[in-house]
Amino acid sequence: MKERFILPYRSLLFLLAFVGVYLEIAKFGWGMLMYYTVLSNVLVLLFTGYLLFLMRRSRKDWSSAKLLRVKGGVTMCIMITCVVYHFLLASKTTDFHRLENYLCHYIVPLGFLLDTLIFDKTKQYRWYDPIAWTLLPIIYMVFALFNGLVTKLPIPDSKDNPFPYFFLNVNKFGWAYVVRMCLIIFGAYLLSGFIFYGIKLIWGRKNE
Repeated sequence: MKERFILPYRSLLFLLAFVGVYLEIAKFGWGMLMYYTVLSNVLVLLFTGYLLFLMRRSRKDWSSAKLLRVKGGVTMCIMITCVVYHFLLASKTTDFHRLENYLCHYIVPLGFLLDTLIFDKTKQYRWYDPIAWTLLPIIYMVFALFNGLVTKLPIPDSKDNPFPYFFLNVNKFGWAYVVRMCLIIFGAYLLSGFIFYGIKLIWGRKNE
């Protein structure tokens, strides 16, 4: 029964992700793509669009185990946006009450998480998937540090320009602080991935 709700739900999620990304770029320019927040929302936008493309053509591979394992990684990528923003960045935001802020940091991440928890099959993951899911955030951290130290491309509306976030600002806080913060975020991300994996595994056994 729940399958009839998947298409309209994902269509709405696609629209919300598009609006959030559009408003961010329209307000501050293409440099917003230097932020993990915007990149992760673009990832959700593209992935959800791809799922809709497959579903509208009635292709069964939209629910294949391989694709859903990738979707688990996309879910973790967008959820770190929500968690890091809420606990590390929200209190420092001066213009919190903006539609694009709610969309990109809360509505789209939580909406995509619910999609994965409710609509996806529950036993497709492998035990090592949470480790693989850390790849994109690690690549972004390396990219952000490289830009801050070498290329120095400007980051729109960043108080720590050319770093996108304060916890990556090596020049201001030093390497010890940045490495410690990155390890904390990485550890929390990895732990959350295994918790997510466990929830899906238990959920699958209950529905056997």
